[in-house]
Amino acid sequence: MADTSAPRPRINKLVVAYLVVVHALAASAFFLPVPPYALPIALCVYVSIGLGTTVGLHRRICHHAFDCPRWVEYALVTVAMLTGQGSPLLWAATHRIHHAHSDAPGDIHSPQRGFWYAHLGWILDDDSTGAEDWKTWCRDIVEHRYYHWLLRYRLVPQVVTVVVLGFVLGWEALPACFFLPMVSWMHSTYLVNSASHLPRLGGRPNATRDQSTNVWWVSVLALGEGWHNNHHAYPASARHGWTWWQWDPGWLFIRLLELLGLAWDVRVPTRREGEARGTT
Repeated sequence: MADTSAPRPRINKLVVAYLVVVHALAASAFFLPVPPYALPIALCVYVSIGLGTTVGLHRRICHHAFDCPRWVEYALVTVAMLTGQGSPLLWAATHRIHHAHSDAPGDIHSPQRGFWYAHLGWILDDDSTGAEDWKTWCRDIVEHRYYHWLLRYRLVPQVVTVVVLGFVLGWEALPACFFLPMVSWMHSTYLVNSASHLPRLGGRPNATRDQSTNVWWVSVLALGEGWHNNHHAYPASARHGWTWWQWDPGWLFIRLLELLGLAWDVRVPTRREGEARGTT
């Protein structure tokens, strides 16, 4: 049930315009000639942005679930920024506030205010977040000058990529090869905020204080992020899917980085912690 007592959203018209444009460009892929190489490139774009988001922004920056060289972190973050979202400072602040007040007053994107508000509405609402929340919630990453640069120039990675792909692949290929997978990934991550906080849609093996759930099909789409109840039980874990059948490409990628010597101090729940929660 949506919270009808919540204040009316203050819609940011620039954000609305941006989302309308990128969704229209994505939809145009179904009406323009599709080059034969579109599918593999689109999948590559989708997975790359996805891993940049779940591994770089989420598990590395927000929760310090593992350590890595700075160039690896910056590479992951830059790819994640291809969706045109805010600086990692803003992303991390929003996510940490969500964990601090999950499904309670103060949660930025809880379905308590309605499914669509959790899915997309909060992004349009200027009152959902504060432009300087990062000063309180991200003191551990404020020394990164690149992240401050992205506060002002957040669209640069996306624009540069669009221009390069346009010249290399042809401008008519951009909707199918870039904008469609980009928008698809955006909604996959939005589902983590909306669908993965509705108990009727998934399981809750961990007795967390919020309404987070494990939703298998969200994990398929969001590269492991749908094991959200697991994540809320152990936010600092680099591994969200805890059993062999819980699909978690984000964890597999971190393991690959570890094998290559590009990740270390990888954090996962111990068996004793799992037994204490009744999850093993």
